[in-house]
Order: sequence, then structure tokens, then C-alpha cells
Amino acid sequence: MLTALFQEKVFSTIHYTREELKKLRSKRPIFLCPHCSSELNLRIGNQNVPHFAHYSQFHCEIGKQHESSRHLLSKQLLYERLRELYTEVKVEYFVKELQQIADVYVKTKSEKIAIEIQCSSIPIPDILSRTGGYHSQNITPFWILTQPVTVKQKGLLHLPSFQQAFIRYSPHVHHFLLHFTPEDRSLTLFTHLIPVSVSAFISAAPVRIPIEQFTLPLSIQHSTMNHPYLLKNWNQFRMKWIYNKLHYNKAKNDLFLREVYRDGDTFLYLPLFVGMPVFPHGIHFKNHAIEWQYYLWKDCMKKDRFISEEKVAGVIKRRMDRGYLEFRSFPFVSRDHLLKDLVKSYLALLEDMQVVRRMEDGHYQLIQTWNCPDNFPGFEQHQNEFFPKWKHILKKIQ
Repeated sequence: MLTALFQEKVFSTIHYTREELKKLRSKRPIFLCPHCSSELNLRIGNQNVPHFAHYSQFHCEIGKQHESSRHLLSKQLLYERLRELYTEVKVEYFVKELQQIADVYVKTKSEKIAIEIQCSSIPIPDILSRTGGYHSQNITPFWILTQPVTVKQKGLLHLPSFQQAFIRYSPHVHHFLLHFTPEDRSLTLFTHLIPVSVSAFISAAPVRIPIEQFTLPLSIQHSTMNHPYLLKNWNQFRMKWIYNKLHYNKAKNDLFLREVYRDGDTFLYLPLFVGMPVFPHGIHFKNHAIEWQYYLWKDCMKKDRFISEEKVAGVIKRRMDRGYLEFRSFPFVSRDHLLKDLVKSYLALLEDMQVVRRMEDGHYQLIQTWNCPDNFPGFEQHQNEFFPKWKHILKKIQ
């Protein structure tokens, strides 16, 4: 805790230097918890942010959570930065109607904002509950992740399901993750995220935002975006997923592989237009792009030469209802019109690849009928036809 009651007034450690706090503590003042009125201990270490803590014998329902040094530092830095931008900023603001504390609270001319700093994993339903509570009080929640993020070679982000819950969407940078490293006094923006597995994502080059440039709402200079979609290794990741699927799964036990083989297709040589990265909304599928796109072909596009967006969307909905397909949990991203947008984006890609043609009435006609090679020479020929068109698409989006 950074705040306490002292002489019946709110007292915050972030307004004082270490020396000032030590001098005050030497006078044995009495600090009280704003929530349970029990006495607090003022801790002033050499490394951590000076803060208050309950004595072990006291139990406080609201202020009971142990806070890491990272959490304390995050609150201090964000508070100090936002105080430069707005006149009404409070740290550890208690929302009485919700019986919960916002790490930092900001009141602007147009809205009230509650900043929630998350350093450790909590159940996603708790995030949804707190978010819903804020909305019920006309407060806009802004969650910031400080939990360490794993960045592997080739720019791959590895995000467990909890960290994926912090992904947001913007028309300018598409799906992105904002991460705060208080020790470096900076935030990092990972933009244009594309999934290559359940937990791995391709990201554009990270954008570093010094705390001195942080704003609400988040402001990003478009000039900082270089090659937003890094898709040059897309096919390599696609083939890796296929090989892993073949290596670790037996066809008789894998629902997806069973469907592929029962339909007479060779999984290793599925056409490359099955498994294309569908941006920006393909990220919503927890399933690999090969899976959900193959189901579209199997259930609809293999059978009919003429298709509609509504019919393709119906295939996805039925597969989801039966448990074959699943969306990721993105609490901060709207799902309005998601199915429609997904279908339109995939069909637009197929049109660019000259697989389908959009007709005047809005329906689509298949130009290329389904043809899955059953040997490597056949697949090699398919690759030679596919990649020149694919490179043309990459030029348009980069």
C-alpha cells in the first residue's frame, strides 16, 4: 500500500523522499489503514518503493493482498506520469460501490479511468468481474500487464492464456499487447499479432514507449511502425505445426486428422490456401488456421461451386456449437460482427489468391476446385503456383 490515514488525512509515500519519510518515522507516528482502521507499518527499504503494510496480527479484507515491489513501483511511476497530464489523479482509489481499489484513478473532462496493474496471474473470470463492475459505475478500466513476457527467436511471443487476455484491438495496429516494465521506466507495444500455435504469436517489431511519453488514451506515432506484418516465416511455422501434429498425435485419436483422412486428403500436402494467416481477426480462433479453414472447405466449399458469406459463417457456428472450434478469451476485444468479419477476410484472401471470384450479387464462385496433392511432386507444383501470388499479397500489406 502507498496510502494510509495520518492525523485523519490521506497520506501517500510517493509525495515524500526516503529521508523525509525516515525522519517522520523516527517520531513514531501512527498510520492507519483507510479500509480497516488498523495500524500500519511504514517500510522504507533501500531498493523497494516506501510503502505501508499491515502487521501480521491484523486481517484486512480489502487491503490483504501482498504487493510485489514491481507492483508498487508501477503504481508510483504511472501516478507521477499521469499527474503531469491531468489535475485529478489518485493512487489506490477506493470505489466504495464495488468494494475494490483501483491502482491509479484518473478523472478527465470526459471520463473516469481506473488503471489496474497486473503482476501475477489471476482467474480470467475475476478480470471480467472487475471490468464489469467498473463499467457499472461508468468508469473505464485500463488493465496493464507487468508480468514478464517471453520473446523467443524470430520475434515469436509466447503468451499463456492469462497474458493473451490482455490483448486489445485498434484499427491502426490491429491486435496488440501492451506490456509495462517499471524497472526500465518504459512500456512495450507488440502489434499486428498473428497466432502460429495456441500460445505462440508473430509480432511486428516491438515499439518502446518511455513512461514520459505514456498517455491516456494510448497514443502511437504511426511512423514507428515498420513492416507491420512479419509474415516471411509464415509457411515455416505452418509446416512446423503440421509436423508436430503428425509426430505427437495418432490419427485414430485426433478428431481433426480423422476428418482429413476420411475425406481422402493427405494432411502433409493440404493446399496452402488452407492455413493462411487471416488478418486481423483470425487471431480469435484458438484452433490453428489450418483446422478452421479446412472445416470450411470440407463442410461447404468442397461441395458447392457457389457460396455466400452467410453459408460459410454458418459452418463456423455449427462447428463451434459441436465443440470442434473455439475462440480465445479476449475480455477487452469486442466480438460484434466477428464471424462476419472473419469470413469476409478469409474470402477476400482467397479472391486475391485467385481461388474464388466475388460476383455482383455478393456471392462467391470457386475458380479453383479442391485439389489436395497426394505426393511431394504434386505439392511442389502447387507451391510454385501459390507463392508468386502470396508474395504479391505481402507487398500490399507491408
